[in-house]
Amino acid sequence: MKIRGKLIISFLIIAIFPLCAGLVCFHLIVQNQTDILSSYYSTESENSYDYGLVLNPVQLLYKLTLNDYNKLVTLADEYPDKLLDKNFLNDTSRSISSKDSFIVVFKGENEYYIGNKDFYGCVSTLPSFGEYSYGKNDNILIDQKSSTLTRGKDFYFSDGTTGQLFLITKLSNLIPRWESSVRDIAIAFTLILFMTAALLIIWLYHSIIKPLNILRIATMQIGAGNLDNPVHVNSCDEIGVLCRDFEEMRIRLKSMLEERIQYENDTREMMSNISHDLKTPLTAIKGYSEGLIDGIAKTPEKQQKYLKTIHSKANDMTYLVDELSLFSKIEQNSIPYNYVTFDISEYLENYIDSISFDYESNNMNVSYENNAPQGIMVSADPEQLRRVLNNITGNALKYKDKEHGNIRIALSYKPHKQKKPLYRQINKDGTDVNPPVKPDEFVRIEISDDGPGISEKDLPNIFDRFFRADASRNSAKRGSGLGLAIVKKIILDHGGKIWAKSTPGTGTSIYFTLKVKDGQK
Repeated sequence: MKIRGKLIISFLIIAIFPLCAGLVCFHLIVQNQTDILSSYYSTESENSYDYGLVLNPVQLLYKLTLNDYNKLVTLADEYPDKLLDKNFLNDTSRSISSKDSFIVVFKGENEYYIGNKDFYGCVSTLPSFGEYSYGKNDNILIDQKSSTLTRGKDFYFSDGTTGQLFLITKLSNLIPRWESSVRDIAIAFTLILFMTAALLIIWLYHSIIKPLNILRIATMQIGAGNLDNPVHVNSCDEIGVLCRDFEEMRIRLKSMLEERIQYENDTREMMSNISHDLKTPLTAIKGYSEGLIDGIAKTPEKQQKYLKTIHSKANDMTYLVDELSLFSKIEQNSIPYNYVTFDISEYLENYIDSISFDYESNNMNVSYENNAPQGIMVSADPEQLRRVLNNITGNALKYKDKEHGNIRIALSYKPHKQKKPLYRQINKDGTDVNPPVKPDEFVRIEISDDGPGISEKDLPNIFDRFFRADASRNSAKRGSGLGLAIVKKIILDHGGKIWAKSTPGTGTSIYFTLKVKDGQK
């Protein structure tokens, strides 16, 4: 959920949840108090949601013990002499005493019956006959001093004597009940507000504050150089997206740092190897040149041998310098290419003729197999392609483990079979609406040797920069570790593929493909 959505939900929760929960609590509290008052004072409500008994003091006071009063009024109107029966009056007083009420009956000017003499002394003077009633049956008198509510009824006994009936209710227990309702409502609203705030704080903390803290800690760790601690955030909002982007950045930085460290280690190792390889021919050149200067080589044949050795070692140094120069261009992705269209079969034949003498002098036989049709043309850089062939065959010569070795170069071509479409859509001019795209054609060149081979675990890495399989072997025959990496880069830049197969103790085969020039086969 987006942060905007969370803010909207937070606003709705703050605005609606306390209101709804407050209304529910308000209803439950008021309804409970209403039920208590209704059962305690025998009040009647028109419906179950009548909040007037609690919220409207006038309505509450009016309905207070109204049912008991109406019963007594009916009795006074129909059977007035019943109010002269003290046993009946005692029973009635006992029944309404639980409602904090009692009755008082006057006959003439005299008090005939008092239901609660102890509290009656606190009641102010009651109205005389005909003073306030005016013939009505629902007269109410509230005495603030004694906190009582008095309902009065004027009537006549059967002998014509005037009578007065008073139902007196103590209000001292009613006020605490009303105050309790107000207090409960206030406490409920306060608790609801605190609960709402707590829930929002917890929610916002886990969805916003906590991810930000995680991100802050991760930033401090990265600033301190620690890139190993991942950032785990499961939210889908903007902060979650930011944290995932931050985690991707951390992974990239860690990968770049590891690559940089590996690159520096490989560079140091390469420089060590190259310095060793440069030292060997330099030592030879220095030794043979001193031999010439000191006159050790006195015969022309020996002088010629010394000069050839110096020339050979100088060529080795030139090769190493060229490797470094080409490596620099690979790093900058700026290898120059001069593409030329030529017959690949003829090119390979010429190449083999040019290296056969040197390789045979080192007891390495080079053979050539042409399994492709004549006249297959490719577009490639002849100089860079020669570098590819030299690096591969040079490795075969360098790691020869027999007195006499063999290198086989094979050329093959397998054209793609273009599938016919199941149906054709023809334009008005007879051409295809969607003409089939002709796949690229490739020739494959295989260079195999019968050397020591490469282990299965090292085979996937032989085209990586600075990689050299079998360190113990390389200690005797050191190299820059760039030869096959350069080969791979050149072949890929030509649009081809390169791979290798090897069996330890049997030999290694390296395959690469070159794209055939369209219409030139």
